[in-house]
Amino acid sequence: MAGISLKDQKDQNGQSVVEYLLMLLVMVSLITSLLTYIKSRYLGDISKCDKGANKKTLLCKVNGILTPNGADKKFQYYPFKK
Repeated sequence: MAGISLKDQKDQNGQSVVEYLLMLLVMVSLITSLLTYIKSRYLGDISKCDKGANKKTLLCKVNGILTPNGADKKFQYYPFKK
């Protein structure tokens, strides 16, 4: 019989499992580092929106749209004179 013996086939299966686990570990570490970068660069910290660099982050822009008059006042009222 020509080909791979049963023992060699089991060794190759074990090797491929290890390779897939290592590949999964590399992908998880890459995704984690990218998400950390995206969070710090584009989302920012909502408590530090008054600083210049953080004003341009997505989270501060959305917060500015939702609360245009500051965090204390959600809406501004204009009384009508009679």
